[in-house]
Amino acid sequence: MTLSELEEAARKRKERLAQWKLKKQNQTTKRKEYEDDENENENENENESDNKNNKDKDLEEEIIEFPKPIFRNYKPNDSANVSGAIVLPKPKLIDVKLMIEDQVKNRSNENDNSVIGVTEDVDLLSLAPRKPDWDLKRDVEKKLKRLEKRTTRAIAELTRQRLLEEQKQSQTCLAEVVATTSKLNEATQDDDD
Repeated sequence: MTLSELEEAARKRKERLAQWKLKKQNQTTKRKEYEDDENENENENENESDNKNNKDKDLEEEIIEFPKPIFRNYKPNDSANVSGAIVLPKPKLIDVKLMIEDQVKNRSNENDNSVIGVTEDVDLLSLAPRKPDWDLKRDVEKKLKRLEKRTTRAIAELTRQRLLEEQKQSQTCLAEVVATTSKLNEATQDDDD
C-alpha cells in the first residue's frame, strides 16, 4: 500500500468514528429526555391542573424510539418483551411418582400382597441421579487394565533378565572354579614331577 492509500484509509476510519460518536451522543440525549419525561410525569401527578397541558406534550415525546437490546451473552428471562429472540422449548419432565402410583394400583388390584414386587420393577438407577464421576471410573478401569498388563509384562521381563544375569555369573564362577582347580592340579602335578 502506498502512503496515499494509507492516508485515505485513516481518513475514512476517522469519519466512521465521528459518525459513531454522534450516534452514541444522540442515544444518550434521547435517554436523558426520556428520564426527564418520567420525572415530569411524577410532578404532573402532584399537580392535576397542569395535567391537561402536559398530556399533549407527553404524547409528542412518547414517539421516541430507543435502540433494541441485542442479547449475545444471555437469554432474557421475559422473552415476551423482546421481539426476535429465539426461545427454546422447555424439556418435558417424566413424572416418576405417577408411574409408580399406577404400578402400585395395578399390582394392588391383581394381588393385595404383591406391593413388594412393584419395587423390584422400578429401576433405582433411573430414579437416583448418577454420581458425576461415574463415567470417569469406567474410563479409568480400561486404562488400569492396560497398565496392569504392561506392569506384569515388565515384571516378567525384569525377572528373566535377572535370572539370565545370575546364570551368566554362575557360569563364569563355575568357569573360574574349574580354571583354578585345573591350575592347582597342574601345579600339584608339576610339583610331583
